[in-house]
Amino acid sequence: MEKRHRTLEEISGIMKAEMEAVLKKSGVMHHLFARVKSPESIRHKMGLKGEKYRSGAARIQDILGFRIVFYFPDDVDIMADHLSFMDILDSSVDKPDVCTFSPKRLNLTMRIPEEFAEDFRAGLPQEYARYIDDAYEIQLRTVYSEGWHEVEHDLRYKCKEDWIGYEKYSRTLNGVIATLETAEYSMMAIFNELAEKNLQDGNFRAMIRNRLRLRITTEDFSPSIKEFLIRHPDIVKEIFYSDRMVFILTLLNHEEPIPLSYDNIIFLLNRIFLKNGDISALESPEAKAKLESFFHS
Repeated sequence: MEKRHRTLEEISGIMKAEMEAVLKKSGVMHHLFARVKSPESIRHKMGLKGEKYRSGAARIQDILGFRIVFYFPDDVDIMADHLSFMDILDSSVDKPDVCTFSPKRLNLTMRIPEEFAEDFRAGLPQEYARYIDDAYEIQLRTVYSEGWHEVEHDLRYKCKEDWIGYEKYSRTLNGVIATLETAEYSMMAIFNELAEKNLQDGNFRAMIRNRLRLRITTEDFSPSIKEFLIRHPDIVKEIFYSDRMVFILTLLNHEEPIPLSYDNIIFLLNRIFLKNGDISALESPEAKAKLESFFHS
């Protein structure tokens, strides 16, 4: 009986689910999108850049595409750092240019996992298969830049000839992304300042939520943790100044997920940064077992 190959859509769905599981354990606020490039889209791309592909100078590497849209710009940098240790074939990472309005691209080209390689080749449109690499693309964006890129891609990138002679408008469109980037960093600054005010006011639950900006699974601390924090403002200040990037990368770099309750966040921060025995003593047997499993994964 002839072997049934998984379709490109099925491969994309499995890979998306695996990426979502990784993102979920980090707690970062995001949306994940996936798409399979249609034959019509491939045909359009060949029309734009066909000579480069036919000559062998390059190969199409984005038949499968994933876009991770983050709420905050620092999460883009965190995820880029995490992915930098994977099998990256190519990357397009633009550095800000102080003299030019232009969007920042953060696109990573990755090798198709070995388990999908045969099915991937079998699912390609045979007319174009020889021009296509065994690769997929991950784009990292923020919410505001995602909206801008959607408009720019459909109304400028796909019809560049319509913009010839209208450079003023093209530059103005690029200026919009500069405004959006300023808004993103202003929004992040608001939450950081709010978290500092929460610290000063003794509102430690809000401080954790606004300082870390993660999806948290519970409504509040347990009574014992809440009482401890009230009695130890100096330790709360140490918690406040813990490195958010290191914390999230720790969540990403361990295989075992751990529920991000307010209590578990304190226990994790303590084990990563504070090493405080009094906090460790507050770990229940169940919490201790989960933490041990997490750090050994």
